[in-house]
Amino acid sequence: MGRDERKEQILRGIPAAPGIAIGKVHLIVYDEPDVTPRKLAPSEVPQELSRYNIALDQTRAAIERSRDRALDVAGVAVGKIFDAHLLILADEIFHDQVRGRIIREQFNAEYIVYDSFGQMIEVISRTQGEVFRERAADLRDVRTRLLRYLRGEGDVIPDHPTHEVILVAEDLSPTQALNLDRSLVHGIITDIGGLTSHTAILARSLDIPTIVGTGDVSSRVRDGDSIILNGNSGKVILHPTKESFAEYDAKRQRFRSFQQVLEDLKSQPAVTLDGREIELWGNIELPREAESVLSHGGTGVGLFRSEFLFLTRETTPSEDEQFSIYDKAAEIMDPHPVVIRTFDLGGDKYHAGINIRDEKNPFLGYRAIRVSLSRRDLFRAQLRAILRASARGNVRVMFPFVSGFEELRESLAVLEEAKQELQQRKLAHDRNIPVGIMIEIPSAAVMADRLAEQCAFFSIGTNDLIQYTVATDRANEQVAAYYRSYHPAVLRLIEMTVRAGERHGVHVGICGELGGSPAATPLLVGLGMRELSLTSSMIPEIKKIIRSLTYEECKRMARKAMKMDTSQEILNYMHGELKKRFADLPIWFN
Repeated sequence: MGRDERKEQILRGIPAAPGIAIGKVHLIVYDEPDVTPRKLAPSEVPQELSRYNIALDQTRAAIERSRDRALDVAGVAVGKIFDAHLLILADEIFHDQVRGRIIREQFNAEYIVYDSFGQMIEVISRTQGEVFRERAADLRDVRTRLLRYLRGEGDVIPDHPTHEVILVAEDLSPTQALNLDRSLVHGIITDIGGLTSHTAILARSLDIPTIVGTGDVSSRVRDGDSIILNGNSGKVILHPTKESFAEYDAKRQRFRSFQQVLEDLKSQPAVTLDGREIELWGNIELPREAESVLSHGGTGVGLFRSEFLFLTRETTPSEDEQFSIYDKAAEIMDPHPVVIRTFDLGGDKYHAGINIRDEKNPFLGYRAIRVSLSRRDLFRAQLRAILRASARGNVRVMFPFVSGFEELRESLAVLEEAKQELQQRKLAHDRNIPVGIMIEIPSAAVMADRLAEQCAFFSIGTNDLIQYTVATDRANEQVAAYYRSYHPAVLRLIEMTVRAGERHGVHVGICGELGGSPAATPLLVGLGMRELSLTSSMIPEIKKIIRSLTYEECKRMARKAMKMDTSQEILNYMHGELKKRFADLPIWFN
């Protein structure tokens, strides 16, 4: 490497997990497995098939262990990555094709596995979009693990650092990322990936500062090079000067001090300087995540995504299994509230036990409350489990994807049936359990005044509300620019819902991603929101913003923002207001 190439270089990527890291590079280079075809004698074929089946079982068990570990250390979002790997291994048609090739072509299993997976990877890799890149990465990861077992190497993960480093790679496989030693890996930088990539999800779960989508950093560095990454801004500095080292060491200290400030705020209420209290609750998928809500200073669970009970298993959960899980969450949070959303299946969430056919537009099709109302046996079982957990007195039930009175009235009727069944069985439950709905379809927001007559609370699901209001599939990269969280129409629907709640004494909260956005916090408070439910780790930061402003200031900001014509104007305005008031927020550590 020439002298000029060793000069300080500044690159940009996508900030995926916050924090500042300074250290030495540990470069991970992905090498295609070295697989040599070996011709089999006809007599060897039965043994080769047996060897393949054994390796398949071993790989499946190893991935199940990874999934269980992911659930323990990183949460459901990471566990789902390994669920996808298990689905790949569950494809018996593919495995029959592999076995058939071994029999017909009489080559060793390693070669047939490598080539068969390779054909699928090649087809998928030609398709544009992050979803397809992740699918190809999943196939590579599963193939690598299967080849290790065929070779008798087991599930050893090679090329892991033994000293403190910043990892640089084209990409990390989920298996590699899950097995990182957080005491040694201070940061991660990858060439590819986005905010929803496997690496980004894992890094946030493991609390490792990370930048993805940098383009070609891995080709610019070698082991031992000095590097700085700013996971708050997406900046990467290669071969930093002494001045850059000093500047970013100071920023790192400021960031750590800020984190200590947040730590000190955890036990304080989220109340504005002029006395308006805002409830900060957490979104969870597992009972143990309720502990994180409490440890981060949350005072309730605003969204318990109960569909994880389906998505992490092949069989449908029984009433007793569900009850034990809901009751555990209620026990952990007692006396704080736990809002359990009934199954939100369909769309992009499928389960083998429920017949959800392929649909041209699944997000406008058979999903959520529509599935529940068509499978009343499962719906009543879930409602009975929720009602039994409500005997503690802090459980609430929420119906998703309600578009109007039809679904609400039918759902309430099924709830009454579940209550009667428990009364007949003499099982304790809260007969007056608070019932609410998700406001995530524009029709529900427009009808909020009337729907409030039969609800105890509303929870605004901004992710779906945005996509249905602006007619944009949030998972479609081609139209991603049209998915605008601060679209004036979305904000008007939010305001309409809040006003309806105020008129009828209905508690209104928000549980979509907008609720955890620092820039949106003053705006939402100013619009009258009394509860924000968000990712637990964001609670202290949002609490700091609330405790640093007056309600009157928030209302003034909201009034001004609501007069603006475009989402970008609103976002720029809110960023500007935050920057004036909060120079110490992580977003400004650039």
